[in-house]
This record gives sequence, C-alpha cells and structure tokens, in this order.
Amino acid sequence: MFVLPTIISVLGIVLFYGDIINIYGLQGILIAHVILNAPLVTRVLIQSLDDISPNEKSLAKQMGLSHLGFFLASEWPIIKKNIPSLFVLVSFICFVSFTPILILGGGPKYSTIEVAIYQSVIFLNNYNQAVILLMIQILICCSIFIFFFKSFKNNNFLLDDRRRNINNNSYSFKYLFDYLLIFVFTIFIFSPVFYIIIKGINDKFILVIQSKFFFSSLITTLKISFFSGLLALILTYGNLEFVQRSKNKRELWFYLLIIFSPAIIAVGYYIFINEFLRLNIPSIIIVIVINTIFILPFSYNYLSPSYFRVSQEHLNLSESINLYGFKKFMIVDLNRLKRPLITTFCISSILSSSDLVIISFFGTNDLSTLTQTIYRLLGNYRIEEARALSLLFLAYCLLYFIIPRYILGRIYKDAPFN
Repeated sequence: MFVLPTIISVLGIVLFYGDIINIYGLQGILIAHVILNAPLVTRVLIQSLDDISPNEKSLAKQMGLSHLGFFLASEWPIIKKNIPSLFVLVSFICFVSFTPILILGGGPKYSTIEVAIYQSVIFLNNYNQAVILLMIQILICCSIFIFFFKSFKNNNFLLDDRRRNINNNSYSFKYLFDYLLIFVFTIFIFSPVFYIIIKGINDKFILVIQSKFFFSSLITTLKISFFSGLLALILTYGNLEFVQRSKNKRELWFYLLIIFSPAIIAVGYYIFINEFLRLNIPSIIIVIVINTIFILPFSYNYLSPSYFRVSQEHLNLSESINLYGFKKFMIVDLNRLKRPLITTFCISSILSSSDLVIISFFGTNDLSTLTQTIYRLLGNYRIEEARALSLLFLAYCLLYFIIPRYILGRIYKDAPFN
C-alpha cells in the first residue's frame, strides 16, 4: 500500500467511504493518511519484533508466560521504543502530503503548505508567495529531519527482505482475537483497493482501453517510471560504493534529500528554468530528473542493507584482486543482489509513476501520466472512466513488479537469490 499510487488509494477511499460518511474535509484527510501509512508502520514494527531472539521466546515458554505476559515483557518495550520515531516519520510524510489534500481537502480551509505552494505558482502566478512558503516548509522539514535522522538510520527503518518474522505458533483458538483484529485491519486498509477492482470493470472500461488518452498516458508513465527507476538505481548503487570505500561513512547528505519534497524541487526548477534561464528543456526530462531526486532516499533505504551485507562477505577478496567499480558489479554484486536490485528498481519506478505534483507543474495535454489523467477525469466528473483507468493503473503496477522478476529469474536460473 505504501508504494501503491496514492491516486488509486485516494479514489478508492472516496468511492468506498464516501457512501458512509462525508469524506471531504479533515475527516477524509485523516482516514486517507491512516490507510496510506498503516502498512509502513506495520512493516517497521514487525521488523522490530524480529529482534526478539529465539532464546528469549523459549525462556518465556519455559516460564509459562501467557500471550499477554510475553507481550508486556518482551514485545511492548520494543514497540514503545519505536513509537516516537514512527510518530515523527508519519508526521513528516503527512506534512509533505499532496494528492490526498488536493482531492479530499474540500477547499482552502484544509490546505497544506505543499498544496499552497502549488496553488501560488499554477493558479495565482505569485512566485514571491511561493518562495516564502517554500522557505517555511524547508525550515520546518529541516527541524523534523534533525530530530528524526538518528532514528531513521536505525536498522528497523531499513527495509530488508532478509529479515522475516517467523512465527512458530500453530493456529489455535487462543489467538482468535488476534486473527479477528488482523481481519478488521485488513478490511479497513484494503477495502478501497478492493472497491477499485470491483467498480473498475464498468461500462466505460472498454472505452477507456480504446481511448487515445489511455495509450498516451501509459507510454508517458512507462517512460518516466523506467528512466527514473533506472537512474535512481544507478545513483544509489554508486553512492553505496562511495560510502563503502569511504573511511567516514557519511550518509547524511543522501538522506538530506528527503527534506526537499516534490513541490519544493518542482517549484525550484519551474521558477529557475522558466523565469531566469528561459531554457527550452523537454518537460519529460525535467520530470524524470526531479522524480529521481525525490525517490533517491527511498531507493537507498531499501538497497543499503542487502548491499552492505554482501559487501562484508566479499570486500576483502575483491580488494585483494583489485576488483572495483563496474567489473565488481558485473561479477559479484549483480549475481548476489539481483533481487534487491530489481525490487529497488520496481519500487522507485512505481513511486515516480504515482507522482502528481511534479507532473502538474510540467505536464501538458501531450505529456500526461496515468496519475494526472485520473485526476483530470475526476475534475471533469467522469467518475466511471476514472475508476476504469485506476484499475488499469493498478494492473500496470502489479505487472511492473512481476515482469522484471520473471525476466531476471529466466536470465539467472542457476544463481542463488539473495
């Protein structure tokens, strides 16, 4: 859900919860951000609970601790330790949120600085106001980042596929409450997506598939996704090589990029290129570059655990035979890191394809992504077409994850997955 295009989740929330409550306004914004951030929080907490050793679990079993007793003695201290960091992380993500606010805000009353910057440039053409808001947002983001960075670099915030929560408990009625809680949580989080799947196949579905705007948006999205993901992967790997060979492993500068939200970067490019340099750079190149800058901290955060683990295994041998750079990548890292590399590429690509703010600054009628096209359809009250296109976008994201893994598996049949 965290890497799922936000426009799909928000549209699903509008369609599903809109019949139950008044989804526009503060209540809708809160529901959307809970649904969007809950999977990330869950992933971090589960990964944190992996730190409980098997010996500790065996000791608790020998002592006859109940499920509640084990939770209070072992699990709760770990969860409690992560609560402040998770609170700041989610607050930071919500602070720079754009798409949910733009769709669910319902007016200026519930606007954020991010949306206000966008409105100042696009609708008011007031660059002075946009720059002032931009500086305020950077100042606030810097303050949050300084407080949060050490926690962000905690191992529990580095998403690692190798760290899996192994539960040896057999299915039992004593865990019935847990199963019920998980079921309710799943329904709450995934019901908007299920609703998109159900309602996406409608009378307009075939019409959307045959439409010119669908193919145009699909090709543009594919170009931006592929090149942003590839460029982010190359820069991330290059930085990891630099950090590994550097005596002072300073990763701070790489994570500093998280301060600059898409709106901040887009406004900077928009004003600097259009108003000062007046350069005629193709918009798609600008969109790819800005998307790459924005997703670098996420790609680095995902790839770094696997990279450093493999690097520790082969560092001495690689140095002894003078194996560096591209040659080391082809002989060692490509084979051992193929799954993290392809997953990082896919996540980076999907994150870039789901962006709405950057393409809103530089997009045109001829340059529109699937995300922007869905937003335009909603703005024109073409709800059925927006549902159908959202379903196609969801299928695109799933295929984007499946196809590269399949191709990689065919190429490296005999190589062990890392």
